[in-house]
Parts: sequence; structure tokens; C-alpha cells
Amino acid sequence: MDRADRRVRRGFPIAAVALLGLAAAGWAVLPDGRLARVERRADCTDPAKLPPVETLADGRQAMRLRVLLWNVEGLPWPIRSGREVKLAQIADWIAARRAAGRGPDILILHKAFVPEASRIAVVGGFGSIVPGPALDQRRRLPAAEAPIGYADGARWRKGEGLGKWLDGGLYIATDLPVLAAQSEAFGADSCAGYDCLSNKGGLVLRVAVPGAPERLTIFNTHRNSREPAKVGIARAEASHRLQTAENDALLAATTPPRSAMIAAGDFNNYRAGDRIGRFANDPAFRLAAKGAGMSARAAPMTDQKAWTDAYDLLGFRSSSALRVEPLAVATLFDGKNGPRLSDHDAQYIVFRLSWRGDAAALPATTPRCPS
Repeated sequence: MDRADRRVRRGFPIAAVALLGLAAAGWAVLPDGRLARVERRADCTDPAKLPPVETLADGRQAMRLRVLLWNVEGLPWPIRSGREVKLAQIADWIAARRAAGRGPDILILHKAFVPEASRIAVVGGFGSIVPGPALDQRRRLPAAEAPIGYADGARWRKGEGLGKWLDGGLYIATDLPVLAAQSEAFGADSCAGYDCLSNKGGLVLRVAVPGAPERLTIFNTHRNSREPAKVGIARAEASHRLQTAENDALLAATTPPRSAMIAAGDFNNYRAGDRIGRFANDPAFRLAAKGAGMSARAAPMTDQKAWTDAYDLLGFRSSSALRVEPLAVATLFDGKNGPRLSDHDAQYIVFRLSWRGDAAALPATTPRCPS
């Protein structure tokens, strides 16, 4: 062995130690994925905070629900910096709307990874704030079966196999009585690229609609991105299909198959997973798409105009006992209707829930709050 070979071989341990030191230093400045997490559950119902029940011309009872869907870009340094001011503006706007009686009845957040982002739900004064998967939460339901060779294709340089640095970033906040809540992280091998650094998954709430004969399901998820994942498109789309199957398993475990639902998720592109699974194969499932002006229309999953008209979408389905209809859709804070406060626009949807006037209401499960 010549002298040059000996120098190279001696250099390997030194380089390895240096790399480990750099990795440790980088890890030390990464955000703590537990700091942002907020959770609370109201133990009583305040009728004054709920939309009123009205009687329609056909005798049906109805309630209007305002739903705000917002990916608030609550990403930490070093991924983003200087987001505190705009996140505070989002929180203050929602709080002011709520104080004036015009705010959302259901708030659905994505990418609420930092305390300034989860604070949005707190400042809004919602009785219940339910987060999605926690940083250290692991999947309890069986994971979807990945294609052959998928796990072997993981690359740590793309953020795969390095563990979770952030939680799921999901929240649902509401004053409606929350009867049950369950979240599930995606499988350890079901992600792709830099998306693997956050513990993404799904969140299901079962809420009571006062006076209604059936519970309402609210579903929230954030599945794997495409180009931002920084891996091949085929790998990103394979992940999207796996996570769709895992979302379906969560819904199957928590929600009756033909029940009423409002669903939010990765509806910003017509992706591989959106072509398969529960929503794509349910003839009753519709998208709350834009109509003329701020009116809404019910569109099937295959409606291309619905996908191009709005960056983020909500889906819904009615049941035989509880009808769900979108009445209005507005895009806010898009540079036209308010300044841009996030890389995603806010979507404000007004739904009408209605049921037969002679239908027996389900019994209240939470006590009335003291006056």
C-alpha cells in the first residue's frame, strides 16, 4: 500500500466524524416540533356561539356553516423566516370576524407547524381545537402496501429516513360539540422526499349539529406534495396513492360509509390519489366548486374546471338524513381580495345543512354552558 492510499484511508474516519458533527450541529438548530401543538376540548355547548337553526320553505330544518380552509404556510426556520407578522395578521383577521359574528364556524388549517400558526385557532376563541398527528405519533392502523422496491429507493439526501422533525401541521377548530376525534399518521414508508420530515396524516372529527338527526364528519389531511418533495414525479405520486389508501382506512375505522361529511385535504391538484380511493369511487361525494360570482356548485371529482378555479378545495357528501349543500365560495387573501398572507389563498365556503322537520334530533351529549 503506498503512502497516498494510507492518507486516504486515514481520512475516512476524520470525514465521517466531521459529517456527524455537522449533522449534530444542524439538528441542534432545528425547530422543536412539539412547541406548536395546541389542543383543547369544550366540555359544554354555548348556543350563543352556534349558528341558528332556521325553517326552510319546504319545512326542513337547516343550519348554515361557514368553513374557512387555509394552508397558512406556518413553516419554521430555516425553511422559512419572517412569517410571524403575516401569521399574526391571519390570526387577528379571524378573531375580528369572529368577534363581529361573521367568522368561520369551522376552521381547517394546514402547515401550522410553528406556535405563531397554531395560535391562529387560539386567538379565534374556538371552544374545541383538535390537532392532527403529533410529532412522535406512529401509525396504529395497518400501513398501505408499497410497490416493490419503493422502500429501497429512499434517499436521506432528500429527507427520507431521517425521522420526523415536525408534527402533522393539521388543525380543526370549531364551537360545534366534538363527540369523537381520531388522527392517524401515515406509514413510515409511505412518504416521499422532504415531506418525510413532517409527520403528516389524517384527522377525523365527529361533531353534533344541534337539532339534527345525524352526526357530521369533518375530515382533514395533508398528503405528499409533488414537485416540492424534490424527488421524481413517479415516486411522489406513488406516495400520494399510498397515503390516499391510508386515509381511506382511517375513514373506514371512524365513519359510517354513507354518512354526511365535509372533507378538506390535498385538493390543490388533481393528483394520483385523487383518482382512486373512497372519494373518487363515491357517487355522492362532490367538490364545493366555484360558480358564478361567489355562488357555489357541486362538482364531481373529475370536474377539471373545479380543480383549475381554486388552488384549495373542500369536498362534501350528504346522507339520507342530513343534506349538505355548498351555497357560496370565496377566495380571500389572494392579492385581489386582501393581501397575500400565505403561499396558499384562503377558501371561505358557506354550507347549508338541512334535515326533515319531523326527524327526531339526536340527544345532546354535552351539557349546556352556564349563562
